[in-house]
Amino acid sequence: MKSNIAIISLAFYGSINFASAQHAHLHVDSKWDECSFQIDPSLTQDEWHQFAAEAGNVVYFRPLTDAKPMGVGRFELSVLQWNTKIDETDNAWNNTFVHPDSTHWLIDGPELPFPGLTLRAGVTKKIDAGIYWSERPGANYGVWGAQVQYNFLNDTARKFSASTRLNYSALYGPDDLNLNVIGVDVVASKEFKLYSTWLSIAPYATVSPYLSHAHEKTEVVNLTDENIFGLQGAVGAVAKISVVRLGVEYNFARVNTFSYKLGVSVPLFGK
Repeated sequence: MKSNIAIISLAFYGSINFASAQHAHLHVDSKWDECSFQIDPSLTQDEWHQFAAEAGNVVYFRPLTDAKPMGVGRFELSVLQWNTKIDETDNAWNNTFVHPDSTHWLIDGPELPFPGLTLRAGVTKKIDAGIYWSERPGANYGVWGAQVQYNFLNDTARKFSASTRLNYSALYGPDDLNLNVIGVDVVASKEFKLYSTWLSIAPYATVSPYLSHAHEKTEVVNLTDENIFGLQGAVGAVAKISVVRLGVEYNFARVNTFSYKLGVSVPLFGK
């Protein structure tokens, strides 16, 4: 009997917490059709610090690629989606966003999705470069990024590669804030040929120190810039099916991200 009462009490307590979270006060501005960046006067320095740390993980440039160099003149165009777990009821996010109406939440579920396009190219035998772009239709923001990858180990006999990448990404569009993220990836991968020359898979792992910089530029608050140093890691795999590229990656950081991509890689110049 006592155990049943305890279970009922816990369930009741949990339902109250869930209901209170779902009824957090949303800031409304009908200027945009979708949730958009606009800092509320109630945003505190601690919340701004948390936002800088978590948003840096959200917009970090993840190309979902292994360490093997692409090859001179080879291009890859991919559709990506990054899904990052955040708590939209937390003041760090609630006080930096406005919504079209009082029932329109930032995300529909436990993750914030960021779809986008990335274009990569083999510049030299060891250097690849890439750019990323995303824009949220109906909102006031998007994300762009750039990346250079240098391959310092390519063991063709053992199919093992190691590279380092310099990443930069930033929000664009919001009037109230700037967010810039720069990082360095160290990535290692091993390729496994599954069938002939047209089917292979390459698992990889990365470690990435990074800096997230947030600057507010509105008169409704007076907050100092936040510069957050962090370290994150990821594991993933790229499947190469003729010219098609499929990739998945799970990122371990302050807020975790699951990402996937579908792309096409073709040699436009050279081999």
